[in-house]
Amino acid sequence: MKALVISDTHVRSGSEISKLISIIKPYVSEADIIIHAGDLVSRALINSLNDLKPTYAVSGNMDQYDVAQTLPQKMVFEFDSFKVGLTHGSGPATGLRERVFDLFQLDAVDAIIFGHSHQPYLGVQDGVLMLNPGSPTDTRFADRNTLAFLYADDKLRAEIIDI
Repeated sequence: MKALVISDTHVRSGSEISKLISIIKPYVSEADIIIHAGDLVSRALINSLNDLKPTYAVSGNMDQYDVAQTLPQKMVFEFDSFKVGLTHGSGPATGLRERVFDLFQLDAVDAIIFGHSHQPYLGVQDGVLMLNPGSPTDTRFADRNTLAFLYADDKLRAEIIDI
């Protein structure tokens, strides 16, 4: 199983959504699902993503009211035989990984996907895969645009893709 993982897209209008879709479309065809780790901003984006592939998404700190009311701030879901935690994150970039890790302590997850910092990260903390896909649209806090793939086969693994 393969998931396209994105975060911090920050798109509001139809033209911004179309631009994002054109950026991710070559990668969507390779994926079974899409995972969005928050800061979609517009509810229209979740509808557009669901038109492409089934999408798991959480709200972020910059999301419009209707998105924040519709999407949870935290979710846990099954990805093949693995348990994945998904959240956006909050607060300063310093300590972000530790805060999101602590958020899922009682959930016994195999991986945690988060966003918020716009900075891609892939690592393992206490046996849990930690993945921040960065942002495919914004370089305000990072030096490049990125997204990620999450794979489930005999083990759970991920890769960050520069776009």
